[in-house]
Amino acid sequence: MDNSTYFERLVASARMIAHHAHYPGKRQAVEQCVEDTDDLLLDGRITTEQRDAICGILLGLYSHAHAA
Repeated sequence: MDNSTYFERLVASARMIAHHAHYPGKRQAVEQCVEDTDDLLLDGRITTEQRDAICGILLGLYSHAHAA
């Protein structure tokens, strides 16, 4: 699988997680996903820009005061 296809799949997964209804433990799941993107970056599987895009999707949920 080429890097752009892999990245597109990661973005789709991040969007599904971000848009999923709130549930107990969602914040921890998102935090684990962010840690996983760090590992992917260190392994050379994604670029810094790709990591930032994925984290932006994931962490965008908690950028507002109403986040649980």
